[in-house]
Amino acid sequence: MSKLAFDYSKWDNIEISDDEADTHPNIDKASWFRMKHRSRVEREETEKMEKTAMEKENKADSEREREIVRLLAEVRSGGDAAEYEDEDALVGELEEVRGRVKDRLDKIDFMEKNKKWNVDNLSHTATDRTILSGKGSSKEDLVGGMMTGTKSNKDGPVGPQSEKAAVNAYADFVDKHEQVLEDYLATTELEDCKKKLHEHGGTLLHEHAQSYILLSCLEDEMNGFPDKMKLASRNSQVLSHVTDLAASLNRHPRDVVLPFFSRIEDPRYRSGFEEAVQDFIAKIQKRAIDKRKEMDAQEPVELSREERLGPGGLDPVEVFETLPESMQEAFEKKDTQMLQVALEAMEPEEAKKHMDACEASGLWVQNNSSEEATVVDDGLA
Repeated sequence: MSKLAFDYSKWDNIEISDDEADTHPNIDKASWFRMKHRSRVEREETEKMEKTAMEKENKADSEREREIVRLLAEVRSGGDAAEYEDEDALVGELEEVRGRVKDRLDKIDFMEKNKKWNVDNLSHTATDRTILSGKGSSKEDLVGGMMTGTKSNKDGPVGPQSEKAAVNAYADFVDKHEQVLEDYLATTELEDCKKKLHEHGGTLLHEHAQSYILLSCLEDEMNGFPDKMKLASRNSQVLSHVTDLAASLNRHPRDVVLPFFSRIEDPRYRSGFEEAVQDFIAKIQKRAIDKRKEMDAQEPVELSREERLGPGGLDPVEVFETLPESMQEAFEKKDTQMLQVALEAMEPEEAKKHMDACEASGLWVQNNSSEEATVVDDGLA
């Protein structure tokens, strides 16, 4: 039996903070997290520079495209340009320019769709900083820029202004329709869900509505309301399945509300739907745990250089940057076997120099009572 597919792509690019995951006893957890954070920041800065450069090139090519179109019109009408411009050459250049622009737009689109969301870029605050209390979380704390990564902007450059506009549009939508959304979230019977979709389909099937409900699920789970979360998740899946069915039939979502509820009466279809609900609930539960870890982990990221210094007075971030790529990869993956191989491939003096720096910075914690300490000594022999 084929099951109705559900697109979980919104969750695929959330970069999970694993700073509290189990680490090797010789690897300092806080130093490892700061090193990972630095690598992530550098990657994001590189991506930002690439997009800025492509947007600048597209602007120049767009200006040239307009100039070519003007010249072609003048050549074809027998104007002055006909005396010094070749029509075939202009047509060829126009195709080339448009191809370059399209390639860059496609690349920007791909980068946005595959952007890794994490604790640093999941939220955007315009004027101040929100301090979350341990007692609970609200949608305002969780939403931030979460929706800005769900849809690429092909009509203009992607950047802080477009992200801010997306967040403002979402906030305006919620202000206007929050009561309808909350009523739908609290709906317990599927028949009543159908009625609400019939009455408020334009609102409930809007992209912002599904984002609001997704965040409500996450908020309820983080604040200790699992029953509310499970009900909201079921209702979220109704919207998602209606949207998916509409896409498969190439119809507007409002046109397939009744067909969806007719299908769900079929036990086979109902079974697939309920399985999708359970999968979604599991993802919400996992994301809530990870999000809480991310919020708890923000404080170590903000330490000054002096506060980061290891027992030997070295900065773990600076030391990490001096390590060979093979050692960096081993630390990033927390793989001591990979680290052992990297050390064995070096000259003993070089290996000792790097490991001494790792110990002095706190990246590596020597534990003489452990079996692993012997492994490190062997690698430095």
